[in-house]
Amino acid sequence: MNSSKKKGSEILLAGARTIRTYPPLLMIVVLFIVFSILFPDRFLTPMNLSSILGQFVTLILFALGPSMVVTTGSLDLSYVGVWMLGGILVWHFTPLLGVAAILIIPLLGLVTGIIIGVIQVKARVPSFILTLSVSAGYAGLTSVLSGGYPRVVRGYEFLTARLIPYVPTALLWTIPLIIVAVFIMRSTKVGAYFYAIGSNEEGARLAGINVDRYKILAFTMSGLLTGIGSIIQFQHLGGSVPLTLNMNTLIQPLTAIVFGGTLLTGGSGGPDRTIIGALLFAVLYRGLYISLINPEILQLLIGLVLVLSIVIASRGLKGVTIT
Repeated sequence: MNSSKKKGSEILLAGARTIRTYPPLLMIVVLFIVFSILFPDRFLTPMNLSSILGQFVTLILFALGPSMVVTTGSLDLSYVGVWMLGGILVWHFTPLLGVAAILIIPLLGLVTGIIIGVIQVKARVPSFILTLSVSAGYAGLTSVLSGGYPRVVRGYEFLTARLIPYVPTALLWTIPLIIVAVFIMRSTKVGAYFYAIGSNEEGARLAGINVDRYKILAFTMSGLLTGIGSIIQFQHLGGSVPLTLNMNTLIQPLTAIVFGGTLLTGGSGGPDRTIIGALLFAVLYRGLYISLINPEILQLLIGLVLVLSIVIASRGLKGVTIT
């Protein structure tokens, strides 16, 4: 009996420690309970839970790489551009290269990350403006290369063929990416240096860290992860190539990073927290969606949540410049 009580206490203490370390987990639990009580016949259905997982995948694949850049005190919003331009390049090259054409996307992400990193470090262009411009430029180039018509690429359906009922196969592909990203940030010198740069860039320089090199590395790794993730994302969203830059698609992954507890000033957070933030956003969105409120009102509420999250994440920005 005493042994059972001891194990129960240990479980409660472990749970309390986890909540203190990752407060958004408590919000996820609360939202689950609230939406389950309010909409028991719609929220806890297998279809809705599958939709939550699907939206989680959409968010995390775009947010995973950039969450590493944010720890250095910079921002990377190039992910949508890489996904769009990569998709239209796959459409052009699939007849020539076959299924191997899909590898163009991670290559594009890698090259884009290197270029952004070098420009940001050498020219000192604010990363927000630089990466947003890259996404906008890539979106324009996508429209030109598509001839102004939506394009759908066939032949990659095997990537997302359903293996487990109600579980998106894209999630199974995403798990290894998550493991790699978390390992790099939590168990390697590279991750430690990223946090050090975000916490105190000048102090990191004085400590002998090559700040410029590691900033370029952060953008490079972000671009590569975005490119690999975009392979999964591309087919997860039906193999279609969008022609316009959707601001929700651009901002929501950043919101997931913020929801996880990562400050835009850097030095904290990372992929492990972004996972929780993406799940929190997916639960919130689906809960509001099944409430059957007016779509315009839903869009307004999500917009307010985005603004609030940015304000919270920027609470330490006073007197600090994001590079």
